[in-house]
Amino acid sequence: MALDKQKVLLDAPAALNYDDQPWTVTVAGDSIIASWKWMDARFFGPESVTDEERNYTFVATLKNNGKWKETGSSSEKSSNVSLNGGTLSFGSSSSSFKGKSSEISVSFGFGQNKDEGNVGMVKSTLDTELIKNAVRGYLEYCGWKKAGLFG
Repeated sequence: MALDKQKVLLDAPAALNYDDQPWTVTVAGDSIIASWKWMDARFFGPESVTDEERNYTFVATLKNNGKWKETGSSSEKSSNVSLNGGTLSFGSSSSSFKGKSSEISVSFGFGQNKDEGNVGMVKSTLDTELIKNAVRGYLEYCGWKKAGLFG
């Protein structure tokens, strides 16, 4: 038997937020939202400086029938300044994705971790299954089931 939807939502942040994880869980409406800013860095190259920010969000929306629907989204923003042949250039880009996907990513380079301010080798990692499994495990523990294609 599934626990009451409002109780599951109310208890989700306390059950899913703990110190050694890189993401944060909040609740909005009928959704449990797990957000992970997995990169916020400034990288230094011989003739350029690049700022990178990458985020991943996993959302589980609880329905009234003891089931949940889920989706993930990712976003990337990049801006840089470069000097090439005496010409100073500025650039920026952004991209986003929403849907169902799995990703494992490791990025590293010489730069500054903007969250901590440390300068040196910067390493950022993402494994979307970690965040998904935490939320799914909580919901299954509460007696909820993942909704199928129609429901």
